Amino acid sequence: MQSLRSARLYEQLAEKLRDQIVKGELKLGQKLPTEREIAAQYGVSRNVVREAVRTLANDGLVQARQGSGVYVADGASRALSDSIELAITLGDATRKFGHLTEIRQLVEPGVAALAAERATSQDLELLRKEVAVMEDAANDVQKFITADHRFHVAIAKASGNPLVPAMLDPIVELLHEQRQRLFFVEHSASTAQDFHRQILAAIENRDSRGAFAAMRAHLVQVSGDIERLARKS
Repeated sequence: MQSLRSARLYEQLAEKLRDQIVKGELKLGQKLPTEREIAAQYGVSRNVVREAVRTLANDGLVQARQGSGVYVADGASRALSDSIELAITLGDATRKFGHLTEIRQLVEPGVAALAAERATSQDLELLRKEVAVMEDAANDVQKFITADHRFHVAIAKASGNPLVPAMLDPIVELLHEQRQRLFFVEHSASTAQDFHRQILAAIENRDSRGAFAAMRAHLVQVSGDIERLARKS
């Protein structure tokens, strides 16, 4: 048992856990031991563990998932998201959301092409799962766009470059509200799903050019839907 002795035990515990994350002993996406297990390991109360975990969560290093536990998160992605969100709040949000969509058009086709070359069997299974969820969510906006988000982030992860999801995840997340509105643009969701199937098929077939073209066409479609939505406003 590794005992900690201080009036601010939670800070010491948070530092020890942070050190394990930085050194890679606790890896991105890994589930932390339970409160009870951590408390026993370091000889502290569960309240101390709770405060330590809250500190790490505030730093963007861990993320609590309801009913599942606490997982190591990507602090770089959290920092980038905060920076982008701040930039949007300091200017014309509508214009800057357009800039985010433009970034997706510049980056995601190339990411899809890499995914076609590098996706593992686990990556492909996850992509199939999200496409299936969207198939069953034709009338459920939250379910559809949540699976849509996971689909695009899964493609980023399948690229094999860990910096890609760190960059794209916060951008896709910040467009969440906009995508909710697009769901109700006529044919937007069904057309998007057609493109999702094409992108998936290209990645499954290791067709990098096809994946690039399908993703590019999909994002052009999204951009067009955004313009249609703006004209109605």
